[in-house]
Amino acid sequence: MTIRRFWSIWQNRLAVVITALFVVVALAAPILAPQPDPANPSYFKVVGQNFQRIPEPPSEENILGTVPQITNLPMFGFIPGQDASYRWDVYFSLIWGTRSALRFGLLVTLATAVLGVILGALSGYIGGWFGGLLMRITDAFLTFPPIAAVWLIRRLFFQQINNPFMMPELLRPWELLLARWQIDPVMIALVMFSWMPYARLVNSTISQLKTTEYIQAAESIGASHARILFRHLLPNAITPAIVLAARDVGGLVIMASAFIFIGIGGNVVWGVILVTARDYVIGIGGNPLRYWWTFVPVTSALILFSIGWNLLGDGLNTLLNPRARR
Repeated sequence: MTIRRFWSIWQNRLAVVITALFVVVALAAPILAPQPDPANPSYFKVVGQNFQRIPEPPSEENILGTVPQITNLPMFGFIPGQDASYRWDVYFSLIWGTRSALRFGLLVTLATAVLGVILGALSGYIGGWFGGLLMRITDAFLTFPPIAAVWLIRRLFFQQINNPFMMPELLRPWELLLARWQIDPVMIALVMFSWMPYARLVNSTISQLKTTEYIQAAESIGASHARILFRHLLPNAITPAIVLAARDVGGLVIMASAFIFIGIGGNVVWGVILVTARDYVIGIGGNPLRYWWTFVPVTSALILFSIGWNLLGDGLNTLLNPRARR
């Protein structure tokens, strides 16, 4: 009955269709946009040169046109290669960018949710001065702007990792490790400064649940703290975190793209294409649609990606939250 009610709401059906579409495109990327060199895969396809650095419109060879290549590329997943006169195929990066966006959004959201849920559960269950200290630390992290946090962490610990001219042997050990694992430092920074809402949600729920009769009954029969926490409390407290995580997937990808756009860094492919397109949003003669292919497809993908995951979060709230169902 609950699943039937979930599917009866058109917003939920739309959310499933949108998110499933992105998953299918990401999985089918090798078919939809074959790699020119399978031995050296890349999120960008170099299609030729244009010494005037003017985007070329859609054609039979490049169905969504091209954009001029930028020279300073992030290190992970990209090939800094040719000079600035080369061009990228927008369609190729749009398709493979779907895989990049899903990887980034899901990995960061999963790590953020796990960290926040663990800290929130411990602070809520243990309580006392320990729980109070964890919540004050949470409040302190909430006051720090994420954009400043990302910039500070990159400057302190990952200053050289996105420099395409830096030799690998000159990287510090943690930078070399992240380079091998293809983990963007922006991922680390966002995880470190995005876990707080999960911690507060779980802390609040567990603080209420631990005083209920069934928890007191479990304690009276000698159940261990670990069993009480992981068997009885967390399954009943994790629903809000699941809903928040679904909504965060799209939001984190947009945030990472915005960081790339303003020059902080990152490796979300759609954000890199938007950086290239920003010089062509207002075309020659003040026409904002003269070079529409440089920004409309990628911007539309970002908006649709965010809408899909936000609608899915609302649908999961309806499915998992009894109060929302009523």
